[in-house]
Amino acid sequence: GKEVFFQSLEDAPFYLWWIWNADKGVDLFFVVSGFLISLMLLKEQNKTGDIQLKRFYLRRYLRLTPLYAVIAIIFWVSGARNHEWIWANLLYVNNFLHPDNMALQWTWTLAVEEQFYLLLPLILIFIAKSPQRSFMKTMLGLLVLSLLIRAGVLYYYQELWNGHYRDMLSDKTVSMIFYGKLYDNLATRFGPLIVGVIAGYGYCFHQQAIRHWACATPYRPLLLNLLSMGTIVFFMHFPIMESRFSEPGNGLRLYLICNRTLFSIAFAWFLMSAFLQLSHARLFSWFYSLRIWHPLGQLTYSIYLLHLIVILLVVHPLNQYVHTLELSPAQAMLTTVSLGAFLSLIVTIILGVLCWLLIEKPFLNMRELMAVNRGATKPTPMESRA
Repeated sequence: GKEVFFQSLEDAPFYLWWIWNADKGVDLFFVVSGFLISLMLLKEQNKTGDIQLKRFYLRRYLRLTPLYAVIAIIFWVSGARNHEWIWANLLYVNNFLHPDNMALQWTWTLAVEEQFYLLLPLILIFIAKSPQRSFMKTMLGLLVLSLLIRAGVLYYYQELWNGHYRDMLSDKTVSMIFYGKLYDNLATRFGPLIVGVIAGYGYCFHQQAIRHWACATPYRPLLLNLLSMGTIVFFMHFPIMESRFSEPGNGLRLYLICNRTLFSIAFAWFLMSAFLQLSHARLFSWFYSLRIWHPLGQLTYSIYLLHLIVILLVVHPLNQYVHTLELSPAQAMLTTVSLGAFLSLIVTIILGVLCWLLIEKPFLNMRELMAVNRGATKPTPMESRA
């Protein structure tokens, strides 16, 4: 039962604690996405004085939808659970559904992202046409608003305000409120996207000022990078599932309100440091620039769409096999997680390569050709992934 599951989590070794916080990968993804998209939009706005909304929206749709549609059709034909709701995925409104009705439940992130990018160009145009409005003040105001919304939602739903974190994940009633109201909708998850936009703005227009501030003293870049890395490691390894931390109280409330934003700010600074090659982040910049990451970067979207399907197909039979062995609950979980992760990764990468070659690449080529024919400049490799 769930008590055995949570006990096995508490007994897991330190190096597996990140599994408790693996969903921070979504916030990391939102920061990178906000950074790249804002960079592209701000460059266009700075160069032409405007943003071509129709072209931007079409580029976004053609970037995400072809492979998504193929997987959605296969899902619908298979008659899998909630297949009748798959239309909401292709309209990027699936996160508005009750969590129990969502098809391909992990794709709520795409809905949040597309809803945000429906609004972001309009916000940038509004700021540009209102000289009295400061970009940074507006974005920082939105960031504070994101925290207030999370606090308000948490307080409004007393099941969350007075709830146990474990119940938010395992109790049927509480978990539906948690996922539907706090976890998978734009209003409570746009904070990391705003952090990415702020980082993109700083990198686009204020590189020298950031370098000057960060390097004002010899040790400041190193200290800032250590602080950001320490924050990232802290939140990735925070034992939120342990009963002493998951019990109701102000500590848990503060964690639920702020943890994603603080994690995102720390990661955004480290990302900026790498791009600006500050101090020891040069090593990360060099590592990221290695050629091996380019093909893997092209596969990230297909891997994301496919990973949970593959995990479900791999872990179920693997779990049945592990239960035939005479292992303790902690050993069984460790074996299933380790071997399941390895096998799932291999299968997902193979399928990702096939999806990239047969579906994604042809449509990306068509998208870039359409953009050039309409007078847009050819995007950089980094921007073409956005």
